[in-house]
Amino acid sequence: MNISDLGLEIFYEPITDVRLRFQSGKWLIEYRREPRYYFDKWWWFDDGLYHDYNDAYVRAQILAAEGGVKRTRPKQQQFKANTVNTK
Repeated sequence: MNISDLGLEIFYEPITDVRLRFQSGKWLIEYRREPRYYFDKWWWFDDGLYHDYNDAYVRAQILAAEGGVKRTRPKQQQFKANTVNTK
C-alpha cells in the first residue's frame, strides 16, 4: 500500500525564509511560507529540533535549497466524460 492507494498526494508548499536558532538547549529550525492566511505573514512554522548544530545547519540548508516543504492533501482527480449523443 502506498500514499496514492490512501487517496493522498504529495505536493511542495513554497517557503520564503528559513531560520536556525537555539532554544531550550536544542537547535530549532523554522520556516516562513508564502501567506495563505492573514497571520501567515508573521508566523514561523517549526520544521524540527536538533541536539547537534551541524545536523540542524545541514537540514536548514537543504530546506532552503528545496524552496518548499512536502505536504499531503487529498487527491484531486478530474476525468473527462464521454459525451454520447443519444437521439
